[in-house]
Amino acid sequence: RDMVGRDGEAFSNRVLHYAASLRGTRQYWFRQRSRLIAMVDTLGLPTVFFTHSAADLQWPELARLICPDDPDSSSSRNRALVENPAIADWFFHHRIQKFIDAFYVGVLGATDYWMRFEWQHRGSPHVHGLAWFPDAPDVERVLISTDGSDAAKEELTRYVDQIVSTTNPAVLPDGSNADSAPLPKTDPHICNKPYAEVEDFQQDLSDLVATCQRHTRCSAAYCLRTRDGQQKCRFGYPKPLQPKTTLMVENGEPQLLTARNDGLVNGYNPVQLSAWRANVDIQYCVSRHRVIEYCAKYATKSEPRSQPLKEIFSTIVRSLKDDSTSLKAVQKLLINSVGERDYSAQETCHLLLQLPMYRASRDFVVLSLDGSRAVEEQLKEDQPATVPSALDHYVARPTTPAFQDITLLHFVQQYCIPKELSSEPSRRRKNVVVIVRPYCSPEPSSPNYEQYCRQKLMLHKPF
Repeated sequence: RDMVGRDGEAFSNRVLHYAASLRGTRQYWFRQRSRLIAMVDTLGLPTVFFTHSAADLQWPELARLICPDDPDSSSSRNRALVENPAIADWFFHHRIQKFIDAFYVGVLGATDYWMRFEWQHRGSPHVHGLAWFPDAPDVERVLISTDGSDAAKEELTRYVDQIVSTTNPAVLPDGSNADSAPLPKTDPHICNKPYAEVEDFQQDLSDLVATCQRHTRCSAAYCLRTRDGQQKCRFGYPKPLQPKTTLMVENGEPQLLTARNDGLVNGYNPVQLSAWRANVDIQYCVSRHRVIEYCAKYATKSEPRSQPLKEIFSTIVRSLKDDSTSLKAVQKLLINSVGERDYSAQETCHLLLQLPMYRASRDFVVLSLDGSRAVEEQLKEDQPATVPSALDHYVARPTTPAFQDITLLHFVQQYCIPKELSSEPSRRRKNVVVIVRPYCSPEPSSPNYEQYCRQKLMLHKPF
């Protein structure tokens, strides 16, 4: 009790570090953030950042599941959605998984992807993610290797125009009639129409853009922020019109301005929007710095804490008795780490159904270079108390030509680590993402820079 009361939240943060295995907690998402950053380090700059929201009140396929007797009634769908959060969340989870495989992998040819599920206080789910396309031009390489030549920029912008659109098909190319753009189609709602029943795809796309992709309502509760005494949309709407997609450098950072004839349209891909039939977002990634600082933090951010969290900590302190053990305090803090925020009904069902909180095309392996080893969970008599590490297996690897000159990094990426040191490793079907521990800063001025250099030698030079 004295420690909790004296050190306050600092003590709580040390205890809550062990809550990383509790899905949905902020410690859990902090671990996923480090994995996503490692994935970017391994695979390079992602091609696109994407978002998919749910139209769970409109999708006819879901309506037939939760209210089969009256799927066309909006009141019946509203009531059924409230009464069947588990089915609604499972449906979204199943739909986005199939969509990733069919669209991002099947149509756009993505070789890798990462996405997470999020609910916030709205209740309905949505996903944020990153995708890597094999032949996509890298903005940073275009600017560095070609000194930003016009031909390289034009090749890049042509590719971007095939992936991302911020134009309104119902508005003239110069945007002169954007103020009279068609209103959202809500009676009947355009998302009520299944993709299989669409006959006029151009008109359908226009209706979807008008209904799902135009940022027409700004409010203080959602996007308005006060800056310099003025309220401005935090998303930057309305955005300036752009006659064609342009790549430029501003304040040392690359900027990609996509062609735009409507200042209120959010980014989309025509096939993506037509097939998903709900609000989407897709943006071309322009720099690793922005991916790390924006996409990684945005895609793996933890849900906002509920207001009474500090009161909960104070209650824990007051409830501890003089003879309470430290274990009791730790247990209470871990339990309350799960209840530090609000959970929607659909997120609760997602957790109870043991559905994944994120999905990635790669597995992750932690490689410890400081000599640490995992403790044997089922220790037997005369057996070592620790499990051989990946580093131990690398040192004891076979002497055959396939392993003779392999680096430690490639060994861990390409081969499954066997249980016994004497066993020969088997080849993985797909390389894993390696997370090196402990983390050492690459800055020459950092106190552990010498250890960083030692790690690099261990990773990339066979020994």
